[in-house]
Amino acid sequence: MKQAVVLASLIAFSTQPVVAQSFRPDDPLKVDNDTAINVKDVAKHKLSDYYDFFQNTFKKPGDRTSRSAVNINTLGEVPDSSWFQNRHGAVRMSADELVLGPNAGTGPSVDGPWTVIGAKTEGITPGFRIRDSRGDVYLLKFDPPRNREMATAAEVISTKFFYAIGYNVPENYLTSFTRSQLRVDPKATLVDAAGHKRNFKESDLEAILKSIHRQEDGSYRVLASKFLSGTPVGPFTYHGTRPDDPNDIFPHEHRRELRGLRVFSAWLNHDDSRAINSLDTLVEKEGRRFVRHYLIDFGSTLGSGSTGAQTYRAGWEYIWEPASALQRIVTFGLWDRKWPRVAYPDYESIGRFEGVHFDPETWRPEYPNPAFSNMQDEDAYWAAKIVMAFSDDDIRAIVKTGHLSNGEAEEYLIQTLITRRDKIGRHWLSRVSSFDRFAVVDGELRFEHLASKYGCAARPKLSTAWFSVDPVSGARNPLNGADALKSEGYVLAQLTSAEGKVDVYIRNANGRNEIVGVER
Repeated sequence: MKQAVVLASLIAFSTQPVVAQSFRPDDPLKVDNDTAINVKDVAKHKLSDYYDFFQNTFKKPGDRTSRSAVNINTLGEVPDSSWFQNRHGAVRMSADELVLGPNAGTGPSVDGPWTVIGAKTEGITPGFRIRDSRGDVYLLKFDPPRNREMATAAEVISTKFFYAIGYNVPENYLTSFTRSQLRVDPKATLVDAAGHKRNFKESDLEAILKSIHRQEDGSYRVLASKFLSGTPVGPFTYHGTRPDDPNDIFPHEHRRELRGLRVFSAWLNHDDSRAINSLDTLVEKEGRRFVRHYLIDFGSTLGSGSTGAQTYRAGWEYIWEPASALQRIVTFGLWDRKWPRVAYPDYESIGRFEGVHFDPETWRPEYPNPAFSNMQDEDAYWAAKIVMAFSDDDIRAIVKTGHLSNGEAEEYLIQTLITRRDKIGRHWLSRVSSFDRFAVVDGELRFEHLASKYGCAARPKLSTAWFSVDPVSGARNPLNGADALKSEGYVLAQLTSAEGKVDVYIRNANGRNEIVGVER
């Protein structure tokens, strides 16, 4: 019953026509209680990377109906849930909080040995799992030999950005270790390049360490990703719902935080934003079991491609775009897109990342993502507001957690993120009216114009019309603006400018005015 009420409250505003707006006494919902139903059991499942590629490239999974996001509240915001927690975009985090990110500790213990319990040797950058002296398990990830600091810095920096934005992410730590700290568990296993599993030996460890850059003091730089709490039950998809999770009621392709993820991914060049880089875990808290949804694996962000510098194509084209390939063939290479000619500075710790040619609207991940394809201007506007909440100092503080030894490269990364942020603001804050942050103060409706606040556009002229509103039927009647906020009940302030209209719904109860709805 609770879930039904939450669902009805969330979609009542977003899916009905303007003439039938209705409100409930508890609007606007700040929390989607999607952990209310106790989940008895969830089946573990795997997702083939190849299957995901072919399904999303050659089919169109999910509902492609043009509709507003269905999990927003009456303000057009995303309530806190097992998917998303409003953080920096809602209440500014301090510099210390941004730097800390999701990390609740200090990383693997430096007191006592690290026991290797599993490893892989496929790919250019091998890795292994360790258990520290506290019993905590971490996945260790290394930089590719030709791009020292690149992948580890990209992952820790992007982790902190995605956490501050609001997503669930792992605790990722930059640290170092020496050979003398490592022990091999007799039960440790290894998966080799052919996918075969066998016992892991000391000689295998020596072979891995020989392929990793050793720092001047003899230690190895590493990203230690702490294993998530709960039981892993496989990735989530960007369409449909999880059939064995009764709390998962909103189609993923219509969730605003997954649609808006396209804007955040474009900013950080997270071209690997696909289902395989997500993870659901079954968590038990206060006697209830529920599924929590994570974004994981940010090694292919910024200018890093995990195993090397990012490809020239990344962010510009899908892996499979036959039309573009055909045009290159029939014109004998005389026609081509811009990306093959983009020049990148030669920073081994950055890879390929730039802001001059970056286009927020045409940016693409590796292959189509159903939620990204369904993104509407209102979804992008919601995301752009959060991106613009990161000041230059915020960006600088987070980038410095990557501990890049080349100061010039670090400054380049900071300035590139600022440039891409500003382009996102100019583009997406101009697609709908950016009058926002409404509040009633001293009997007056106050608000900001975000596009002009961030220097993206001039503030347009504005006219305001007032109406009384029936909270059930949505029927409205004209009001005198001077008296609109003095009487009990619901009123509507309709703001009109060259950017479009914004309808602001206000509830006056017991002499207190509260913003309860915003529609663009």
